[in-house]
Amino acid sequence: MMKKTPGQRKKRPPVRLGSVDTQALVDRLRELHTLGEDPQMERFPASEELFLVLLHTGRTADFLVQPANNPVNVRAEAALLRAKLWQYIREVADTHQLRAIEDGRNAGVPWDHFKESLCVTSKQGAYQKARRLKAEQLREAGEWRTPEVARAHEQRVAADERAERTRVSEQIQRWPLAERIGHMLVEHRAGFAVQGMSQYWLEEIADTVDDRTTATEQANFTGFIESFVRNAHQLAREHGQSITTTDEARHVLELATEFTSQQLPVVPRSQLS
Repeated sequence: MMKKTPGQRKKRPPVRLGSVDTQALVDRLRELHTLGEDPQMERFPASEELFLVLLHTGRTADFLVQPANNPVNVRAEAALLRAKLWQYIREVADTHQLRAIEDGRNAGVPWDHFKESLCVTSKQGAYQKARRLKAEQLREAGEWRTPEVARAHEQRVAADERAERTRVSEQIQRWPLAERIGHMLVEHRAGFAVQGMSQYWLEEIADTVDDRTTATEQANFTGFIESFVRNAHQLAREHGQSITTTDEARHVLELATEFTSQQLPVVPRSQLS
């Protein structure tokens, strides 16, 4: 098998540390420095002073001694804990720095005024650094920390928002009919022999049909009826018999089924009065 040259190897993006139990890690670091006979142990900072703890443990790391007959490599484990805690601080700092930049931008601060605070030489450099910080907060596992990642995320969010507005706009047209069918389902609910999810959706319809006030709530209600119909027919197939016990319930189920199969089903108004 031909070996890949260094230039051919696929780089793996870093994985964010995420939330950690800093208290437990600092407590363990304190134990290791105690075991290693830290010569300045009496000056070891309080556990909540994470930054000071890391400065202290960095200064005294070379003075730690390996305790006899102890399987724990004190200096090695302490070094790993320090690296993990510094990474945690880096990620937290990035989050707060990005928040400061966004607050400044919202207050009208131009990009070139961020050059000194972000250690860059141009306003474009400040903008790009802010985008990289944004990408770090938004990227999924396996994505690189680049402005393109942040831009792609924003585009996905914008696309999702457009899709949701389109959905609501389309479904809101069905609300008047959905509301009438919902009231009919509630009126004749005693004629439905339902259980499981079909019972859940029938109860959801009964609980919400009279309090749909916003466009999103009304659009979502059409989905409640569709879910009830889908689960009601599935229940009927599983038991090999109708889930309605009265003619009125059967008729309402037929109307609800037609409602789910058409964008705007044509149902005589007289049947919905």
